[in-house]
Amino acid sequence: MTLTRLRWIVAIVCVLLSARSEAELLQPVSWSFALDPPKARAGEAVTLQLTATPQEPWHFYAHTLTVAGPVPTQFTFDLPPGLRAIGGIEAPAPKKKLDEGFGKEVEIYHSAVTFRQKIAVGDGVTSSQAQIKGTVQFQACDSARCLPPRTEAFDLALAIESGPPREQYHAVAAAITQPASGSLSSQAIGDAMASGFLAFLLLAIGQGLLALTTPCVYPMIPITISYFLKQGEREGRKPVLLAVAYAASIIVTFTSLGVLLTLLYGPAGMSRLGSSPIANLVLGLLFVAFALSLFGLYEITIPASVQSYFAGKGRGGGYVGAIFMGVAFTLASLACTAPFVGAVLGLATTGERVWPLIGMLAFSCAFAFPLFLLAVFPQFLARMPKSGGWLNSVKVVMGFVVLAVALKFLANSDAVWNWQILTRSAVLAAWATIAAFAGFYLLGMIRLPHDSPIGQVGVWRMLVSMLFLALGLYFAAGLFGQRLYGGLEAFLPAEADWQLSVSRGATEEAALGWLGDYEQAVEQAKKEQKPILIDFTGVTCTNCKWMERNIHPRPEVVRTMERFVLVQLYTDSGPKREANARMQVDRFGTAALPLYVIMGADDRELARLEGLTRDPVRFVAFLEEGFAALGKRESLSTK
Repeated sequence: MTLTRLRWIVAIVCVLLSARSEAELLQPVSWSFALDPPKARAGEAVTLQLTATPQEPWHFYAHTLTVAGPVPTQFTFDLPPGLRAIGGIEAPAPKKKLDEGFGKEVEIYHSAVTFRQKIAVGDGVTSSQAQIKGTVQFQACDSARCLPPRTEAFDLALAIESGPPREQYHAVAAAITQPASGSLSSQAIGDAMASGFLAFLLLAIGQGLLALTTPCVYPMIPITISYFLKQGEREGRKPVLLAVAYAASIIVTFTSLGVLLTLLYGPAGMSRLGSSPIANLVLGLLFVAFALSLFGLYEITIPASVQSYFAGKGRGGGYVGAIFMGVAFTLASLACTAPFVGAVLGLATTGERVWPLIGMLAFSCAFAFPLFLLAVFPQFLARMPKSGGWLNSVKVVMGFVVLAVALKFLANSDAVWNWQILTRSAVLAAWATIAAFAGFYLLGMIRLPHDSPIGQVGVWRMLVSMLFLALGLYFAAGLFGQRLYGGLEAFLPAEADWQLSVSRGATEEAALGWLGDYEQAVEQAKKEQKPILIDFTGVTCTNCKWMERNIHPRPEVVRTMERFVLVQLYTDSGPKREANARMQVDRFGTAALPLYVIMGADDRELARLEGLTRDPVRFVAFLEEGFAALGKRESLSTK
């Protein structure tokens, strides 16, 4: 090596060491950490305050930064058993500016700012002091240079007192659950709020349209068509205005009922009403009455005094029925809208008023618009020339469909009260009979009032009758052990573990051995050194049953779930329903079903997945994520 080359190497090393020394000496952003209050009781929430103070002319990047290049501020928390983070990081809005160094618009803080994270204190805290640990990673820059990212650690002692929770610190169920992968609603709501009004509005609209694809909305589609088909026959009815009344009632009911229930009962309010056996019983009986009306047994009419009032207003009595149907649709679909609605309405429990109202209005408008179109079409169809005879046949067939749908709601009430009348076999037998009768009716073998004589069976009538007869045989096959298509299985009642007659429909899944008690699962997890997979579910939850019949039994899912201690917690039925529902809301901040949570044997959350997913790959990835988080935590604990 020549002397000249050696000098160059020494010079470069000196420059690098000098730069490193300067970066280490420069600390343009100072951090301080505090707890408010420093002492807490079980059932309370403390606020972790992380205050950053940059020096002039330095700045650092916001935690909401999404552009590539600069390093956003990142927070990690290591909480002991019994403590959990609720909601996301709260902070003032950052300043947006064009960063000439990166050539992008960035979000920065150039003056003192306090980040806040709420932490709930549960009953699981056993010691008189809990250590709240974590780190903050950030990057400081000025107009000419950027320092390498730095990490600040904190370790705060929280004193635990005995006694009931104090009102000013009471840990009301979290408005937004802790962000976790797979939980679109909880994570996206926090991000959208931080991004501004438009992002939040688009998220609410997207979630409203997405809710229409969930299984428990499907039964209301034939009921909507049937009702407005019947309305379209009557003179003086304006199809568009009737459809507007229907859609408007959905919007108003969703928004007002949602906010009211949340203020009274917390984020679980909407879910509790949707799974209520009384609400399901009322809806079931209502739809049975409507089906009999479609058969021609009687006419459902609005009381004369109400008709006179609306007629005097120039509107006609049909608007009352349309509004009533909109309310019924809202009640029937509450369970499917809980993931987004429960999260956004939870904001109301923390004092927010504008965001929940905007979110609910945008969500319900998007949810109602396709139903407005669905209500308009059959009314115009009923007004087509020569629509009398065949239209009555359509109404009767829709009556059979509505009658089958009514059994779904009645079976929900039966499952919660454990009457064992409308069991899976009973509902399948009824569906098979209804489908067969619809087929015989189309062939002219059954005559009902207002039917026109059938001279001959047309091609289309014959094909539809064959479809109904085949469907009846398909339902009958289910009585002898044949599994139905997963979408149909989701509407059938299933006995839960607490009913001591497990009927999962898949030998592989039944062999996995689901427990029904979380404390028992924790003990088994400690003994077997396995993580825990909690499945918060319900006998009235259509989305839950869809997951249990279509995702759980898949071989790749079964192989992965074998590595867990499995526990199913029913929140709407069974002797432990109240405790399970309270655990879900108090500990995980949401009442949405289904909710899957992976816990370590030390009772710490590793990952969660909220709501229905039709992608088994995503579900397996969620399970694998729990294992990855467990491995990372174990590696940190050994250091």
